[in-house]
Amino acid sequence: MKRSLLLSLAMLIAIAMVAQKPQLKQGIPSSKKVEGQKVAIEPGSSQSTVTVKPRPVNPKFVKGTSDFVNVVNLGTSANAYGYGYAGGQKTMVWADDNLDAIINVHRMGPGSVPPNASGCIAVDLGINNGLQQTDWTNGYQIYAQKLTGTATDGARYPQGAIYNPEGNTNLANAYAAYIAPNLTNTVGNYTWGGYSYGTCNLVNHADSVRKLRWYSPPPCTYIPDGFTVTKNGIALYTDIEQDWGTGSVVYKGNIILGRGIWNTTTHTFNYTLSTLPMPTTDNDRPTNQRIAASPDGNIVWIVVLANNGEATQIGEFANYYPILLKSMDGGQTWSDPITVQLDGPDGIEGVKNYLSDYMITQLFEQPYPTRDQIPYTTAFDCDLSVDKWGNPHIGVVIGVSPGDYSIATADSAYCVFDIYSTDRGNTWCGVAMGYPWTFRGTFGDLTEDNRVNIASTMTGDKVFVTWNDTQISGFDDNSMPDVFARGFDLITNKITSSDGQDQPDNVSLLSEVSSSAWFQCMSHYVLTHDGKWTLPIVTEYLSDPLDPAQSVDFKYLTDFAFTTSDFSIPVPNPTFPVGIESKNIETSTLSISPNPVKTMATVSLNLEKSAKVTLSVSNLVGQQVMNLDKGQMTAGTKQFTLDASNLPSGIYLVTALVDGQKMTRKMIVE
Repeated sequence: MKRSLLLSLAMLIAIAMVAQKPQLKQGIPSSKKVEGQKVAIEPGSSQSTVTVKPRPVNPKFVKGTSDFVNVVNLGTSANAYGYGYAGGQKTMVWADDNLDAIINVHRMGPGSVPPNASGCIAVDLGINNGLQQTDWTNGYQIYAQKLTGTATDGARYPQGAIYNPEGNTNLANAYAAYIAPNLTNTVGNYTWGGYSYGTCNLVNHADSVRKLRWYSPPPCTYIPDGFTVTKNGIALYTDIEQDWGTGSVVYKGNIILGRGIWNTTTHTFNYTLSTLPMPTTDNDRPTNQRIAASPDGNIVWIVVLANNGEATQIGEFANYYPILLKSMDGGQTWSDPITVQLDGPDGIEGVKNYLSDYMITQLFEQPYPTRDQIPYTTAFDCDLSVDKWGNPHIGVVIGVSPGDYSIATADSAYCVFDIYSTDRGNTWCGVAMGYPWTFRGTFGDLTEDNRVNIASTMTGDKVFVTWNDTQISGFDDNSMPDVFARGFDLITNKITSSDGQDQPDNVSLLSEVSSSAWFQCMSHYVLTHDGKWTLPIVTEYLSDPLDPAQSVDFKYLTDFAFTTSDFSIPVPNPTFPVGIESKNIETSTLSISPNPVKTMATVSLNLEKSAKVTLSVSNLVGQQVMNLDKGQMTAGTKQFTLDASNLPSGIYLVTALVDGQKMTRKMIVE
């Protein structure tokens, strides 16, 4: 009798649990990641006769007819696959406040100098913030394909950044750095495996370096997704380790990290490769990986979108979520994977509350789920920035999980987020930046999702998010997009409004690229001038949107900016650490003179209050070569003498530890 009662009770509990599972209504659209797009070899050029769709009218948001942006023509590419290949949140645009300069790195196309095409890399350089067409020098070759036949070295899908030494304001002392995968041709069998990389001085183009790394030795390389350069002379990129033995990509459970140190003699980065464990469920390849560093270059984060079984699964479907690695020493040593729980009782409050009550009734059958019962997933690509406190910010689309590794894409069912931490990865927050209308666009054999980009000021106190969205009545695909943008002030804990409304701005509305702002890419850093923050954005204009094998033009949106008054919507999440300790260290200063130094250098430290001070000098591989414990010191300017006469030539990091807070400056020994 008791056993029958227990069995009946167990059955009732099981039935109740099944009944409580959130059930999406029939007909809710959804998307999965695009399988195989990254392993395909792009087609050759073709001649398309397909008629281009007419440019639409009636956009959803109108900021004001006088607020449209100006557009400047940049270089060209032989086809759309460089910017638009399989998720384009790569590092291709880079702006630098100290130089008032912007670069756009891309594959070459018609009109390049010298005339060349797909296997070569060019840079477009804008000075004076790139505001006028005359401020740009476009399409200058920085990497040339030289080998042919059975040993090709054609570069594909390049990433680029400006290396500008700390404190430099002279364009002639700065370099464009790039990394790109290349194709190896073995008796007609094209496979990925190898890198084309190097540097080019922004003024003296003869001061350039071109290098190759072939498929062997291991680790076996693929197509890097992440790239960044720090002002203290470190370049970092991420890739996946894969096995080509089966003829297709087989993920080997590791992220490849390339870490380059600036060589002051050869004017390039000397890279070493290592692998970082990133195991995933069923050995599924992460859909995206990105890397970024804090403004001082000391704290580095890597993020992937994957499933490693460490997040609690809410509901019956497997999902994607951010998994991060953290380095506190400029990318030399790394933490174990840090998993971000999006949903459920331990999930992010901002994620669990972005759906309105009304939207829940539109998406789910009755009985409606509680917010802790709704399963969420990221989409399939993301971008990464690191703020002034060393906290990561992940720009990513998040939506409801309607099936294994898929996302519901009904209007307002998914949202662009900044997923971030305020304590360097212990807890996580999320702020909703905007609700796209459409998710994925199709361009011949290419597909592209919302293409979220995230950038920061060079001081790291504000972040900005952009994405592509087609907001045209009657369109259900993202094939005729505009660029949407929103800013987040990390000091005031407010996001921007548009004409006083709690919504993002349509950047490209009524401009030359209105409804044709394809494959937009925003700079890793924004420009800060005259009380405004300008977002450097480049779009890839397709000569035929249905044939990505045709040539494309790059278009720079010159003058979209936010001002202080735009940051008006409070964020109901924990604030950033801008308390007394942070403010004190920000107002203390550290300087070195002369720099470069041959023998003796004077280090000046201005203390705003009495503090315990330690001074140390280390090389770029982290070895400490000098340490001075100065004990408790009174407020005011203090000077110390460093004897550099016995140090080998190179770059060193001088660090002042003031009451436990670090300030670091670069010292060059000649």
